[in-house]
Amino acid sequence: MTLFNTLGLNQPLLDAIDALGFTEATPIQAETIPALLADEGKRDMIALAQTGTGKTAAFGLPILQILDSQRGAEPKKPSVLILSPTRELCVQIAGEMEKYAANMRHIRLLAVYGGSSIRTQQTAMRKGIDILVATPGRMMDLARRGDVQFDALQTLVLDESDEMLNMGFLDDVREVLEQAPDGMNTWLFSATLPKPIEKITKEFMEDPLRVQIGQRNMASTQVEHFAFLTTRENRYKGLRRLIDSSPGMYAMIFCTTKVETQETAESLIGDGYTAAALHGDLSQQQRDLVMHAFRTKQVRLLVCTDVAARGIDVKEISHVIHHRLPNDLESYNHRSGRTGRAGNTGISWAMVTNAEARKLTALEREIKREIKRAQFPSRNDVVLGQLQHFAQKVAAQSEGMELVEEHVASLMPLFEGLSTKELVSKFLAAEFDVLFRHYAEHVDLDLNRSERKRNDRQDRFERDGEDRGPRHAGRADEQRFWINLGEKHGFTWPLLKDFVREVGRLGDFDVQGVNVGPAHGYFTIPSGRADEVRSAMENSEFNGIRVKLDPVEHHVGRYDRPRDDNGSRMRGRGGRPGGFSGGRRDNARPPGRPYNRSPRR
Repeated sequence: MTLFNTLGLNQPLLDAIDALGFTEATPIQAETIPALLADEGKRDMIALAQTGTGKTAAFGLPILQILDSQRGAEPKKPSVLILSPTRELCVQIAGEMEKYAANMRHIRLLAVYGGSSIRTQQTAMRKGIDILVATPGRMMDLARRGDVQFDALQTLVLDESDEMLNMGFLDDVREVLEQAPDGMNTWLFSATLPKPIEKITKEFMEDPLRVQIGQRNMASTQVEHFAFLTTRENRYKGLRRLIDSSPGMYAMIFCTTKVETQETAESLIGDGYTAAALHGDLSQQQRDLVMHAFRTKQVRLLVCTDVAARGIDVKEISHVIHHRLPNDLESYNHRSGRTGRAGNTGISWAMVTNAEARKLTALEREIKREIKRAQFPSRNDVVLGQLQHFAQKVAAQSEGMELVEEHVASLMPLFEGLSTKELVSKFLAAEFDVLFRHYAEHVDLDLNRSERKRNDRQDRFERDGEDRGPRHAGRADEQRFWINLGEKHGFTWPLLKDFVREVGRLGDFDVQGVNVGPAHGYFTIPSGRADEVRSAMENSEFNGIRVKLDPVEHHVGRYDRPRDDNGSRMRGRGGRPGGFSGGRRDNARPPGRPYNRSPRR
């Protein structure tokens, strides 16, 4: 146990921390704060720790103490720049630092991000600030307008740098580093250290101090991981079963596309759950309303995409549910890290089809944790759990009793002749009428052994069928497409097949003839679904995806594949491993990452 008053912080900061009710530092805070204060922040640092471990205080408290010791003339240009990947995280960092600086009124801090008035931010910048907290996009907008200069920077903090890579901000970060003055210190705080970020640290950081809490990329030990094997048709039924099995659940439910996110949320709302959707099609005002409702627990189920949920920090989340597994390993870790924070325990549930099951072993290697294979709770388990939860709530009820008791006497004649057991049974039956009707008949949602074997045969048929010999010409009811996703984006043929099938909401046999080259790929789907699938992919959360008709409209086999730009035959099943199928090249973009600009070809 490390107390804050042993870390070398000054009294104004200790008073502010005490007012917030904190006494004990987290491991990342205990390691970084003394080291940064000892050198007055004049050194580079790489600090790796899981999300929710208190990284804001780890860099925020030293920054405030160093600035307090340099108190002098009114600030004009920022001496500290903190970059964060999302506006939600940007606002959160600024809010926390304002609380820490409650007794340092002379320090000026400003948060700038997209979705709010740039003119208001420009006006505030001209008044002078010490600390600028910014998203990369808005910060570069201000810099190009001449409202932000980097020549006075003493410290640059890159918070959640792996997320900035995921969201395509790496070029903006590099531009800031290139414009920064000599002698500026760079502090990098992240949950993971992907190869492109590590490359930047070697290029722009000098002998950085390294602090790592836990093993690299390791999932939190506070989270238990479970996988439920089911069919595509039973996925939503399985989601309801899991939700119903945990009364009082406060959860984030992750989907892979905006359409799926909206449809799942609407289905849950229609079935009586307090749910809301969070995805990229929402305006900033809608996002703020949804997040306010979720933080205040008016909404207890937040259905979201990976991109929309990045940077969100909500405490006390009990469960993370993967409605579909993500398309890359690191996203699973980030999703699951939303629960099990600040010493609390959490649960991660993944609903997995037979075609996705092969990903689980790779996930376990990545997070260095076991993902337990589990069966869905039975109908009796769900009903009993709901009754016990409600009974405990009733037994502990104390508020509002006076108002109810005034009217009890007038209602008692309605229940004359009933025993206590009969009375309780009637109340429970009335309270859970909808639940009991839903579970009137038990439906087995688990993929049983015979179904698993049948699906294994289907998967083998699909895999073998895509790579055997020269093919027949494409049928009239099929359409072949080109897509700008290939090996350099982390895709192999099975991953591209899964990606097209899931984003396009296609059946098991609808995606055929999948081939993958270095920069792009091909696939064939039923003609009747062509427009719908192309629209779904180009409007998915992964910006920059382009799909067009293949000018050579025929199926391609192992010996009849188109050649890529270098004249080499494109790879199918024998392509280089990537994503979930195995290790990927260091410079390959993992599948499923958002594309803020079109992939280079």
